[in-house]
Amino acid sequence: MTESANSVIQRANLYYSQGRCDDAIILLSDSIPPSTGHAEVAIRAAELLIDSGRHECALEFLKKANSDDDNLEVFYLRGVCHEALGNFDVAQRIADRIILVKGRDAYALSLKARIAVFHKKPGEAERLLTEAITCDPMCAMAWYGLACLRRQIGDAQACFDFTRKAFLCSPESREIAGAFHESSLTVQRLAEAEAAFREALSGRRMNRRLHFFLIDLLLRQTKYADAMEAVEAAIVEFGVDQGILGAALKIRENLGPLSIPIQLKPGGSVSLCLIAKNEMKHLARCLNSAKPIVDEIIVVDTGSTDETKDIARVFGARVYDFEWTDDFSKARNFALSKASGDWILVLDADEVISTTDHGGFRRVLEKSQERPGAYRVRTRNYSYQANTVGFQQNRGEYAEEQGIGWFPSDKVRLFTNDPRIRFEYPVHELVEPSLQRLKTTIRDCPVAVHHYGTLRSVKTLEKTKNYRQLGRKKLRKNIKDVSALKELAIQSAQLGNHAEALDLWRRFIKLQPHSAEAYLNMGAAYCNLAMYAEAVSFSEIALRLEPSLKEAAFNMAFSMLLMERAEEAKTALERLLGEQPDYIAAQFLLCVANACLQETEEAEVILGRLRSLPVGDYIGESFLEIARRFLSASRSDYARRTLEAALHFGCTSPEMRALFEKCMAAA
Repeated sequence: MTESANSVIQRANLYYSQGRCDDAIILLSDSIPPSTGHAEVAIRAAELLIDSGRHECALEFLKKANSDDDNLEVFYLRGVCHEALGNFDVAQRIADRIILVKGRDAYALSLKARIAVFHKKPGEAERLLTEAITCDPMCAMAWYGLACLRRQIGDAQACFDFTRKAFLCSPESREIAGAFHESSLTVQRLAEAEAAFREALSGRRMNRRLHFFLIDLLLRQTKYADAMEAVEAAIVEFGVDQGILGAALKIRENLGPLSIPIQLKPGGSVSLCLIAKNEMKHLARCLNSAKPIVDEIIVVDTGSTDETKDIARVFGARVYDFEWTDDFSKARNFALSKASGDWILVLDADEVISTTDHGGFRRVLEKSQERPGAYRVRTRNYSYQANTVGFQQNRGEYAEEQGIGWFPSDKVRLFTNDPRIRFEYPVHELVEPSLQRLKTTIRDCPVAVHHYGTLRSVKTLEKTKNYRQLGRKKLRKNIKDVSALKELAIQSAQLGNHAEALDLWRRFIKLQPHSAEAYLNMGAAYCNLAMYAEAVSFSEIALRLEPSLKEAAFNMAFSMLLMERAEEAKTALERLLGEQPDYIAAQFLLCVANACLQETEEAEVILGRLRSLPVGDYIGESFLEIARRFLSASRSDYARRTLEAALHFGCTSPEMRALFEKCMAAA
């Protein structure tokens, strides 16, 4: 099987386990190659359709498997379909053929047993099933067949025992899982069924059906706390629908919201405080990640029109409404005023804390003696933008990693509950000013916050627009506020208003003339305005002020390339990579520089390394984008060479081929 087929099947399996059968079948159907000898995708589609009881559709997919009768797997699946559709003679011939070719086969024997049941021959069916289990004790179909025979004669206990064995062999079977759940209710052996479903879920946490059977069993045993935990996990994994949300709220009514325990943990209690508006898609994951390390959850809603508040209540939060006044600090401080824990942890709805860091978080509290106390926490802002300031490649340190890497931002998120510690500034709010007035030592916390908002470009753009409006208000109050100038300049650049960003950075430079960051951003603004000579000049100033500023070196080399100075760009990039060998964006740009210089072998070596990284899937898009930049800068020769190299390396797409043909026609 090709890697692509493997990947498709894995994704389809995930969709199916989440209850998205149609999505799984569409994915598999679209991926079936027209050539012969690639039966795996079609077979998997047929298996999923059989499991969901759609046997006629399954037969159609088995025809697409392009397989003759020598493929016993396809042959057997056809037999299963024909038996389910009542074509017993066909199914019988298929089962006999498999046994003739393969010898005693557990699944062929089980298929014959089902046919025997239809012909009202229970004795023969039991003999066949017993023989099947002798051949393969893990044959779920045989155990399930015995269970059905016991159910027919009213032996409910034996039916449960056999169904349990079938379930342990094949917990993902829709028919078997449903029968096992039903059987457990009939004989009221709920605890045993609960244990079996928990065991099945331990290796299949994404299976929606298993989650809901477990929740039902817990509720029937009035294990409300366990049921609540299982419901929360299901909401995190599969999202929210009205059915599960309504059931979850009823369970929460029995339990009440989280509250500070009478018996305090070492280090004290913790209140999680966050503000939210229309965050139903992300809030559950955030609260679920933090719940094991906090004792109380305070959610302040600033005007949601979706299910944000109900989701917060499901996870045990105390929910308060707050009328939005264009001031994040006021909303944050309202949340702080409702907290009763010894410590306050501040998160946003699109952030999580990894289970990897839960132990470290509690140890920080246990060791802290100072009151008031505060801890600075590093946020990992995940992104696909490899040239963001401070960008670091994902290295598999956390299961929570997304995108291709992250850029850091550090601020105080953990501090003692003290009415003197409050947020300031209407946007990009901070508690640091109040801590400075209290002369509180701010220590570093060895726990990471994982932030995903930067991956959602549309929402990030809208948020940036809102922040810019608030930033302008902030700047009007004090035209010499350097933090307000900086925030507004960054936001303007993010929105593509590079001329405005440049003007704001000029004003910033008058107040902070030795800021390397300002010159770096001015260089980037000039580059985006196609003023490449100025971009090089300001990048050089940034490097003189801060030689280690890798982004300035990158911008300088990039601008040199767009000025058709590939040799100088290559030298600058080689020097940069000598100091920063893992700098992905610089590696790619050096590959392009080599392509522009028609140094194909050097470019191919770099590309080989890049393809082994998470960014490898996006290389083709990167070639296309830089070729467009060359054309916009009237560097058609460089655009042609870049596209020619990309196509030679197999980074192809219809857009790339069309642009290459355009370059060739213009040459």
